[in-house]
Amino acid sequence: MSNTTEQAKRSLLQDVIAKCSDLYLPLQATLELTYRCNLRCVHCYVDDRESGELTFDEWKEVLDQLESAGTAYLLFTGGEITVRDDFLNIATQARRMGFFIALLTNCTLVTHEVARTIAELRPFVLGTSLYGATATSHELVTKVPGSFDRTIEGIRSLIGAGLVPVVQIAVTKTNVAELPRIESLVKSLGAMSRHNVGMSPSKTGADFPFQHEPGIEELLGCSWAVDDKELTTGSGPDICKAGKGVCAVSPWGEVSPCIMFPLKMGNLRESSFQSIWRLEPCAELRYLRSMRRSDLSACINCELKAYCQRCTGSAYLEWGRMDGLSPSACRQARRRWRLTLASEVK
Repeated sequence: MSNTTEQAKRSLLQDVIAKCSDLYLPLQATLELTYRCNLRCVHCYVDDRESGELTFDEWKEVLDQLESAGTAYLLFTGGEITVRDDFLNIATQARRMGFFIALLTNCTLVTHEVARTIAELRPFVLGTSLYGATATSHELVTKVPGSFDRTIEGIRSLIGAGLVPVVQIAVTKTNVAELPRIESLVKSLGAMSRHNVGMSPSKTGADFPFQHEPGIEELLGCSWAVDDKELTTGSGPDICKAGKGVCAVSPWGEVSPCIMFPLKMGNLRESSFQSIWRLEPCAELRYLRSMRRSDLSACINCELKAYCQRCTGSAYLEWGRMDGLSPSACRQARRRWRLTLASEVK
């Protein structure tokens, strides 16, 4: 599968989600199977440590309820999904029910056998991460010795099973200068790469992930950043599909608008999904669904709005209001503007 094909699939999915959002049809659900992880990535936004994960039988019930609600696409993530002994059982159950599935894993626990089983599920998307072109740079982020080699072996196992993983590269201060080398490594393995510039606040609203973002001046020194297609301007900040065509379920059954928007709308151990989503939506969800672009009063006259990719969840965590400012989005919009100017000069 080429990068062009992968982008086309993502674009098609977003188009369908947009249409479903008008009907409050939760086409996509992100299932966070666990917040446990065998790595300790310095920028990881998952800092929620509640216990009491849903059991396999409880996840089966969640799948039944999502199917009844009209969900068709499931993204399995964590934490690290492979630390659950039953994660393949849950994914297999979902596939048997006819869901399209996507999996995110750090690949450190993906053996040849696990890779073959994943291949049988025919995932719509299979994502993993690399943070460096060498063990030294990668493990500066993961903080676990040996994790680089295990990730590479996991990627090779998946490719050997006939899959093409999408390797996501979170651009940090420690790897910004070696992104071309990371991309060359990914290409040599037979996988695809996609980089992400800009961090998000943690699930509890902490700002420590931002400490690992490279500065504008660091990015200006990198030719790949100046040529980045992400710099293309748009129509400005908009209201996303969270809580309308998209939802998320936490490891212990909390339903939220999306994984980046941890507003607790109800728990599936206490209420049905249909009740939480449609029959008795909480006041916050009703307000989220009523929001329009014109409600983003702080953004209307911003000179950088054409470069803004505002996240409603980040605004909620950073500012305390889903219609408020997102300082991280403002910072990233300024970065895109500066890099766009640099690309025009080039």
